[in-house]
Amino acid sequence: MKNRLAIILLALVMCLSLGAAAEETLTLTFVGDVSIGDAIQHRSWENSYHSVVAQKGMDWPFSLVAEQMRASDITIANLEGTITTRTRHRDVYFPLVIDPAHTQILLSGGIDVVNTANNHAMDFYKEGYAQTLEHLDQAGIAHFGTLSPPGTTKVNRQVILERKGVRIGFVGFTYPQESDLRHIEKATRELRDAGCDLVILSLHWGRETYLIPDGAQYSFARKVLKFDIDLIYGHHPHVVQPIALYQGKPVLFSTGNFTFGAMSKVDPSTGLFQVSYDLSGDRPRLAAIRVIPLETRGTGDYRPTPVTDEVAQQAIFRKLTLKRPPKDFENLPDSFLTTGEAVFAADK
Repeated sequence: MKNRLAIILLALVMCLSLGAAAEETLTLTFVGDVSIGDAIQHRSWENSYHSVVAQKGMDWPFSLVAEQMRASDITIANLEGTITTRTRHRDVYFPLVIDPAHTQILLSGGIDVVNTANNHAMDFYKEGYAQTLEHLDQAGIAHFGTLSPPGTTKVNRQVILERKGVRIGFVGFTYPQESDLRHIEKATRELRDAGCDLVILSLHWGRETYLIPDGAQYSFARKVLKFDIDLIYGHHPHVVQPIALYQGKPVLFSTGNFTFGAMSKVDPSTGLFQVSYDLSGDRPRLAAIRVIPLETRGTGDYRPTPVTDEVAQQAIFRKLTLKRPPKDFENLPDSFLTTGEAVFAADK
């Protein structure tokens, strides 16, 4: 009887300790391009995204990863496409359209907030973009994004989310240029003035299908990280690119495709990019970066799928490592190449 009581008490203490540890850590999960629809000319095809979801249900696209996504304090995605009932579109090769009902896919996957600043934002003109924001609002999904120049486009929205007493501000720009620097600095300052403890900058940038960043991205990252930004979250190339540290701040150059109805013939490597902050001090401190390796699935499936083979996992981790880091950029510790995890010691 005494032994049984001791075991129960030990289990209770362990649960309390784990709960306390969880309360002292904030985890943000970033995923890549999420296009939960199709190019409009392919929408009615037998294996289109819309057709597969109609057959399999709204839970299907994230069914293999939803548990991990929902377990995160905040899950962030780049929403690629227009949530609209409109059919009139710009003259682009792939006008990406999303059925308004598909906002349930985001909710089922535990996605809390989306970036809307990307090259497909205006595929269905300003009216389509306005409908996108309306449908996100109706579903209770937070969103942010600035289309440059904001004075002309009138699209300039930041958002603040709060978790565990921490205020996190989000800023998003597409194809960032030197002229955007002052707008990014202003938005960051306003978020800090609003009490944000962390500021995340989302950039839709880089060259499509290239596995390495270009020189302009390194230069731009150096400049914006001087604006008291804590992390750069990158997307657009449709493939993963390395994770680097710049003066201790994470730069996720590209998180790849996550689920994408209109594009499947690219390197399928992707993942859940998890960044954790220690909350035990006066302000959040970077504690760990972890990547759960996945592969995207193409036509007829569309699900991000866990990679369980150790060799295949490590191949993805190598793609997330710079061969020759430019000046002031660092790779994650060598342990990342085998475990997909980097843990950072507390400042002394």
